[in-house]
Amino acid sequence: MKQTQLPQALGMMFNSYMEGRRTVKIQCILSEQEFSRIMADESVKGATGAETASMDEYGQFVHCTYSASGEGPGGTLHSIQQGDMVCLLGAEQGGLFRRASSAVKRLRPRVILPFSESSEIRRMLAQLEKRASAPLLHKRSVRRRIFGAMPRTSMEWDRNAHNREYQRADVVFGLAQKNELMIDSLRVFTNEGEKLDVSVSRRGAVTVHAGDFKLVYDCMLEPIMSAAVRRKKRFAHRSRSECRDKKPRPLLIEYKKNVFGDEGNRERFCELIDRYTNCNYSIIHAGNPHIYISVLDKIDNSSLAIRSVGDDSLVIIPQIRTTESSLMRITAFLSSDFWEGQISDYKPRR
Repeated sequence: MKQTQLPQALGMMFNSYMEGRRTVKIQCILSEQEFSRIMADESVKGATGAETASMDEYGQFVHCTYSASGEGPGGTLHSIQQGDMVCLLGAEQGGLFRRASSAVKRLRPRVILPFSESSEIRRMLAQLEKRASAPLLHKRSVRRRIFGAMPRTSMEWDRNAHNREYQRADVVFGLAQKNELMIDSLRVFTNEGEKLDVSVSRRGAVTVHAGDFKLVYDCMLEPIMSAAVRRKKRFAHRSRSECRDKKPRPLLIEYKKNVFGDEGNRERFCELIDRYTNCNYSIIHAGNPHIYISVLDKIDNSSLAIRSVGDDSLVIIPQIRTTESSLMRITAFLSSDFWEGQISDYKPRR
């Protein structure tokens, strides 16, 4: 997808909010429909109390402002939409952004939440650092130790005390990878030049505490959503009903370690599926000697099978009806709660 940079006028508008020391909170989503029409839906209005106050077009971008009505926390909500890519933004005190962020999760499958691998976030931050012409320093991160066990989450802070220097963001990623940890979210800043202070999570949530909003959009928000669009297209048309020969197009997830060589890990993986919300599942094999799980996604009635392939891979097999949305949800869940792996088309080993 060809990148289109955010118009300067929109960047300046959100920069004006931060001049009063207010943060801009952002949630990235994908929506095939114009998001202002989704917000006009009665069920959503009942959840958010938001009505469209204004709509402006900037070439390929559509900017909408929503105002609160009815009971509950108020405030102002913004959306920036470019094709299927939408940024929800809250730049004022009030709970409307929080209510809208919660409401869109109930709009699935019409709305899809993106998921970024740690390596993708690392590349985005490298680009942001290059554009900012100053080192990105680590302030706070949430790290997860997941491999072969229940998730364990810890928060790490860098503090400038006793002449201790802040760590570079890229160094933090390298240390986490070395210790078999995944960075779930982190906050970085610059000490040189124009101040920049940004938080980002793998679930598409970004907070701009200080800095140029347009720079953050071009280096982080647009890549987060573009990657989600590419993944959605890659997962499309994989169910049996969409193929002439009624054969599915499976996906392969390859891990850098032999995660399924240990029977305990195989059993723990099966227990993990119980935490995958909005689904019914049947465990056909649980470490005897491989994994075979059938999953029904209750959000859109998609069905798929998960099978281990050797000790270092999983194959996800779409069934009669399997949407790209359901594949995005299950792969994001596995990356978040199990381990990040390389996703590709499955080709049977010979």
